[in-house]
Order: sequence, then C-alpha cells, then structure tokens
Amino acid sequence: MKNKFLLIGSALLLCGISHLSAGDVDSKDAKSTTPPQVPAFRHGGQEVELNAGAMFSVSTHSATHPELNYAIQDVRYGYMLDDVYGPTLWHGNDEFLVEGFGGEVFKGPGKALGGGDLLLRHNFVQDGWKLVPFFQIGGGALDNDIYHQQTQRLIGEGFEFMLTAGAGVRYMITDHWALSLEGDYRHISNADLAPRNFGLNSLGGTLGVNFLF
Repeated sequence: MKNKFLLIGSALLLCGISHLSAGDVDSKDAKSTTPPQVPAFRHGGQEVELNAGAMFSVSTHSATHPELNYAIQDVRYGYMLDDVYGPTLWHGNDEFLVEGFGGEVFKGPGKALGGGDLLLRHNFVQDGWKLVPFFQIGGGALDNDIYHQQTQRLIGEGFEFMLTAGAGVRYMITDHWALSLEGDYRHISNADLAPRNFGLNSLGGTLGVNFLF
C-alpha cells in the first residue's frame, strides 16, 4: 500500500514539475492557440461531468478473496489549471477535478460503497481535433458495507482509502458539450488500519456527459 501511495505521489510531482517548467520556455513555443471547437481548455475554464459504468475485481478469487464487482456513478467538477502548452506529444493542458461517487455491488459481498477523491488530469488538446484524449491519477477515501462479511479478506473496515488511475477520450459535440469514454484502475484498501487488508483491485470503465464552460 505504501508503494502505491509513493507511486501516485511521484506521478503528481512529475506533472507539477512539467507544468511549472512550461513557463520557463520561450513564450512563442509555450503558448498555443486553443482550437476553436474547444475554447474551454484554457486557464480558468471549468466543467461538470456525469459518469456511469462498472468495475470488475481482478484479484485471485477464492472463498476469502471473492469476486467483487460493482456499478459506479460519479459527478465531477473540473478546473483548468493553465492554457494549452507543450510540445507536439504533450500539447494540452492540466486540470484539477473533485469527484463524488457511489456504487452498488452486483456480485460479491456487501451492497454499496461511496466516497470522494481528487484527480489531476492532463488533456491532450490538438489543433483541429474533436477528440480530446486524457489521462489522470488521484486518490481519496470511501465508506462501504462490504466489511461486514467476515469471511472475506479484501475489505477490513468501513473507512477505506482509494487510489485510481485512468485514461479516456472526450468527443466534443459543441464548444461546451462532450461525450466521454474512460477506462480506470481502482485500488481500495485501509493501509493496514484493520487486520483484513488484502485490498480490492478493479478494472472497469464509464460513459459520461461533460459540460464545459
């Protein structure tokens, strides 16, 4: 668990260094005109996302480590940290998001979980493209009733931490509306705060509607 937090922290630090270093290069190279069809990808731009999908456990399944799959619905608020910058492959901007989520267990012990997390995203904004790929990392915490099932060793208490990483793409319908497809990895565990802490590792994805302004 400590290694996972170290990995997430290192990635966040690298993204921050990349963002700060963009201000040190020649202004003609650092600045780029945001494509006409995506004016919201600018410093101070905001967005609201509504997403829904499912997550599927990838751990070895047994009586003590059962298959545990859950639906997920989330709402996010995003704030653009900068204008479009960077060389061709990195050309885009950075975004900070706050997420609240909930989900129903449809296979395995327990009924539901819900919580919140913080995300740092890089949007790959290319001139003339209606498709805007992105990747993101983040972390947060959640509450659940899965831990009540004493025979399983995945989730040990009601309060659990969560680490997440994902990638996806927006399709810009208009200047302000987009559809998104996202794939995610989520790790849930309690940092050994409880005796049961094997952790739940899940892969899945969501479909979403985005409003940018």
